[in-house]
Amino acid sequence: MSDITTLVDILEPIRGITAVIGGGGKSTLLARGGRALSQRGHRVALATSTHMLPVDGLAYAATLEELAPEARRAPLIQLGCLEASTGKLTAPAEPWDSIAAAADYVLVEADGSRGLPFKAHSEREPQIPSGCARVIYVAGATGFGLPIYDVVHRPQLFRDLLGVAIDEPASPELIAAGIVAEGLVGMPDDLVIVNQAERPGAQRDARALAAALTPLIDCPVFAGSLRDGELVRLA
Repeated sequence: MSDITTLVDILEPIRGITAVIGGGGKSTLLARGGRALSQRGHRVALATSTHMLPVDGLAYAATLEELAPEARRAPLIQLGCLEASTGKLTAPAEPWDSIAAAADYVLVEADGSRGLPFKAHSEREPQIPSGCARVIYVAGATGFGLPIYDVVHRPQLFRDLLGVAIDEPASPELIAAGIVAEGLVGMPDDLVIVNQAERPGAQRDARALAAALTPLIDCPVFAGSLRDGELVRLA
């Protein structure tokens, strides 16, 4: 890829609460983006409004007050209530505005996709925190071309949304149509990121998705690798 930018350079301009939704790399974005922002001297909080596995190596607590003193002073913190039955964190007991007041950036995983590349949202999703400054929609390029029922979380909702059969391939154009129909991103500060797009074929699919989105929503589209923290702007 040419004109590569970094995940941290994409995240840094918009402070406050960022809700990360979709599939295919949300947890990686939180972990990688949070660490990179903190290494630049920013105070960062990671959390979820639904459920997520704790970020490895990072202490967590339900509230800011419950964090250990050394963790409370750290540039990167993690907040959430532990769900004993799953080992996942749920939403913090701390109000979102209090977390935002204590950190430069708050990265929030705002829905679940069960590890699948794409997501169709129910009427209860995503759980966008109050005061959210931007929404980032993540899609996984590994799902393009495979049957909808294999790669979309809640494929029946996707079927109903677009009037397609769930055994149809999840083409870039269909995924773009789903993003537009749900209307969850589209403000200028929002982003769409196609993750896992290092291979030439995946880059082609990501560009097709960007081409389908550009006439319909007013926000940038990036593609690349969240794990490597390297992306290229497509639109």
